[in-house]
Amino acid sequence: MRTAIFSVTERGRELADRIAATLEGCRTFAKGRDFERLRECVDDTFDKFDALIFVTATGIAVRMIAPHIVSKLSDPAVLVIDERGLHVISLLSGHVGGANDLTLRVADIIGAEPIITTATDVENRVAVDSFVSKLGLRPEPKETIKVINTAILKGEAVFVTAGETVLNLTPLRLIVGIGCKRGTTEEQIKTAVNEACKRIEQPIERISLIASIDLKSDEGGLLAFAESIGREIVFFDAGTLQRTIDKYKLLVSEFVKKSVGVGNVCEAAALSCVKRGRFALTKTRFEGVTVALIWESSGAIQDDVFK
Repeated sequence: MRTAIFSVTERGRELADRIAATLEGCRTFAKGRDFERLRECVDDTFDKFDALIFVTATGIAVRMIAPHIVSKLSDPAVLVIDERGLHVISLLSGHVGGANDLTLRVADIIGAEPIITTATDVENRVAVDSFVSKLGLRPEPKETIKVINTAILKGEAVFVTAGETVLNLTPLRLIVGIGCKRGTTEEQIKTAVNEACKRIEQPIERISLIASIDLKSDEGGLLAFAESIGREIVFFDAGTLQRTIDKYKLLVSEFVKKSVGVGNVCEAAALSCVKRGRFALTKTRFEGVTVALIWESSGAIQDDVFK
């Protein structure tokens, strides 16, 4: 999960840095009390990160995100933390967006009290939208989620077969972005991707598409891996990857940039495949291989990805 952390005071910045040092995939944005700059930054990042954390007053966070809120099925997770780090509040997208789970994790990191107000969690029940999102499924229609969660709260039976009220569960595409050293073997790549999939509790067969940089279009091990699992592989030039890096404010490696002309391959390649996606696994290093996994959340692969 890629996370943007915003702070407006020096004490808040220190807490943001402390969280970022432990939580993978974090970028910090310290804007001081210049709220216009903060608003511009939130405007630019709201739909480009999986989660937003505000080390501010709750009112500030609400005013900043209000113009961007669309749906519990697509909005990023939003958390609020007071600058002393006493409380972590799950503010938006507790279930599908993963804010509740992230709240518990951040609270554990800084020794704070987690504040979660969703009814199912308060009653120690598992919400259907929380459960299926972890399986990489999109629940629709949204209105039915409430009906089923209400039934769960009442202790009523919920069946997986068709009934009067039906919740459709659509599997999301899982995109794997891969970076590798020249000469990396098929076995090394397959081992790395297998391990990456295990970390998100998904089988390697769940992968829908493979992506990398065009400099690897003749990489024997990579091509053999794609053939072995029967999946299409697409390649992007450095210019396309750089635009994706800039758009999503991805972290870059100067070493990788010197080697292939762009500072991030696996994350940028995976994100370049989708109109919108959320990270299942941020850039993870294995022997000679880097892997990133993206759940495609827009409902469609980029129109021109196969052209």
